[in-house]
Amino acid sequence: MKRLPPTILLCLASLASSPGCGEDHEAPHGPEFHFGPAPEQGPASAAPADVHADEADETDVAEVADEAAAPGVREDGSIVSAVQWFEGGLEQALARAESEGKLVFVDVGAYWCPPCHELDEKTFTDPRVGRWLAERAIAVHVDAEKGEGPDLVERYQVQAYPTLLMLEANGIEKGRLVDFIEPEALLTKLEALAGGDNVLTELEAAVAAAPDDVEARYRLGHAYVLAARRDEAETLYASVVANDADNAKGLASKVGYDLAMFFTLKLDNDPETAIRELEALQAKFPTSSEATKAHRMIGRAYCQLGKPDEAAAALEAMVAADPDDVGRKSSFGWFAFRQNCRPDAGLAAVLAGIEQAPEDAELRYLEAELRRLLGEPELALAAMEAALEREPESAYYRRQVRRFEALARGDAEPAH
Repeated sequence: MKRLPPTILLCLASLASSPGCGEDHEAPHGPEFHFGPAPEQGPASAAPADVHADEADETDVAEVADEAAAPGVREDGSIVSAVQWFEGGLEQALARAESEGKLVFVDVGAYWCPPCHELDEKTFTDPRVGRWLAERAIAVHVDAEKGEGPDLVERYQVQAYPTLLMLEANGIEKGRLVDFIEPEALLTKLEALAGGDNVLTELEAAVAAAPDDVEARYRLGHAYVLAARRDEAETLYASVVANDADNAKGLASKVGYDLAMFFTLKLDNDPETAIRELEALQAKFPTSSEATKAHRMIGRAYCQLGKPDEAAAALEAMVAADPDDVGRKSSFGWFAFRQNCRPDAGLAAVLAGIEQAPEDAELRYLEAELRRLLGEPELALAAMEAALEREPESAYYRRQVRRFEALARGDAEPAH
């Protein structure tokens, strides 16, 4: 379904990961800004850009007949966007931007990504955001997993969802924002980008001003990682590890995780080496949060190798390390759902989490998705309705109830 806001809404915008989106592109816990030119690769396909979702799982931006409708989330969960999304591919958007003297704003996300839905529901419905983008940019909404999405992800080395890219009309990246951001903050950052401010330059200046600040060096190195500037990242990270060898500051474990996940697993596409690196991290810093997260990445690597049982074992080990942590069971559920890897094992973990936290709506949603994968549409619908009962204000859950109702009727689910 195309994201078509009412024609009277003069707006444009889009940006968007990784988790936090899911296991494939795990988003950071807070907004992070990364700047620099796009890597030199061939141009992305000029095929029409896809949207966040498919016909069943779409963000469901309403094509309203009532042109007086204001932007926002409707009672049924559908969305009237304050953004007029460009109907075409990236190359076409760049050409339009050049002819109009504008920037290009690209929202890269996925239908299953919670922070992406937050952007749709809270930020892209804000008329101020729509007006700014209409005046200054051509806005393109891209599903990272469909159409030209994978090519665009490779071209700009998108590492997490949602990623919001700001491009010059020649395709060179001015900057990016990763994760959900409130409308007011987004407007501030858009102005900074348009005015030439460069947050990466600010991070570099901070390191130059305080060369002994190890945490500042890590922040700059991490920015280089997400911008796929490997040489600079590895140089900085080596100095960080040298100054935090015992992980007293919690930085050495972050470096090890970043390098294994973003470079070895993603950029190098070397799951076997990534598994060894992540297991070494777990052995060296077993109590670090990165050692826990490593279970998920090890599982993902085993999935890439076609070893689902080993993948499930990695996640089961994560849960067993702290059986009282419901979050680990939820993480197992997200992994099994997103990777479509041993959904039976993921469902068992989620059901155990529901016993501990029966009012947790996210666990009910994961139960629904996993039961769908296991061919249990009626039970999936019941779980989705239970999720909505626990969070009745969730527009996303309202849309998902409609989707699962259709599946329970026997309607085919469109491909993502």
